Amino acid sequence: MKVLVLSMTVGQGHNSTSKALRAALLKKGHQCDILDTYKFLNKAIGLGFDKGYVAMGRFVPKLNETIYKGAEKANGRADMKLYFPWAFANLAKSKLQKYIDEEKPDVIVCSIVMTAMLITALKEAGTYDDRIKSIGIVTDYSLHPFWEYTAMDYFVAANELLIPEFTQRGIPENKILPTGIPVDPKFARAIPRNEARRKLGLDLDKFTVLLASGGMGFAGMTPVMEDVDQMEGIQLVAVCGSNKRLKSRLTAMEYKNEVHVLGFVDNMEEYIDAADIVITKPGGLSSSETVAKGKPLLLMKPMPGVENMNLAFLLNNSLAVHCSQYQSVSQVIMQLRLNDLKLKEMERAQRKWGKKHSAKTLAEFIEKLV
Repeated sequence: MKVLVLSMTVGQGHNSTSKALRAALLKKGHQCDILDTYKFLNKAIGLGFDKGYVAMGRFVPKLNETIYKGAEKANGRADMKLYFPWAFANLAKSKLQKYIDEEKPDVIVCSIVMTAMLITALKEAGTYDDRIKSIGIVTDYSLHPFWEYTAMDYFVAANELLIPEFTQRGIPENKILPTGIPVDPKFARAIPRNEARRKLGLDLDKFTVLLASGGMGFAGMTPVMEDVDQMEGIQLVAVCGSNKRLKSRLTAMEYKNEVHVLGFVDNMEEYIDAADIVITKPGGLSSSETVAKGKPLLLMKPMPGVENMNLAFLLNNSLAVHCSQYQSVSQVIMQLRLNDLKLKEMERAQRKWGKKHSAKTLAEFIEKLV
């Protein structure tokens, strides 16, 4: 079986999800290729989305909310398909169709709504081979604008609890796959906390806080580091992703606790295993990875837009706690260390609603389609 994943570099989440699914399919002996779709169709536009999203997230995150709200307003309107991603889909569909004709996949998976729009444009043009099943992966804990207007055969949801939202937006329940946002199979495994700490060179006995900024290293970590460092007898691990400036800034700071400042790491699962608590932003993938590991999850200020929806879902369903201007990170951590009831509630919710085998489960479903 041959699977084609249409991804897009807008941040790292969509590509990481694509790679997780590919790993699960390859393990089963199937072929799976990932196409960075916008860069293939138009390199300048693809790079523009990639660099623009990183810059927006680091310097003007409020702009993301403006764009998201604009998409919500356009969603379903008569002029919806004049909105840029739809317009681009119509302009670029011939090049993508030629690629599909040459590659001849059995199944196409779209890990971002903009690639699902492209497949929809092909289907509406009558050039798409309907024998090629199509699956869209919604990589957040809410349904983004436009998904319900794409012609996917199936839609992957992060959780069964999202089924009502999907059906309210017009997606038939028999098309919804609540298998979870695909996370790398390595997040399905765990090693004992002290073994992970020993492997990573961390103190075995200290309460360990992991601060993960995401693959791009969004700003806002400096005051969090200063706040957490006020606590006594802890060790703090900060992962800055690809943001070298942030790493340099954090490294130059003075601390009273033991602090490890890292750039991009490819063994995040080991750092999660080593941690007593994980602090991160409410991104769909990063939250899913931590929930899959069953670790206490403390969410920082979301990037305005869909991360606000993620935050609401995760809090309402006891999968995480949240810091804010009213309760700092250190206050929330100190409360949690005393609050066995909350920790047990989070543990039970993560065990029930977490999808640590999400990539494997989706790969098994795809296997049955052909």
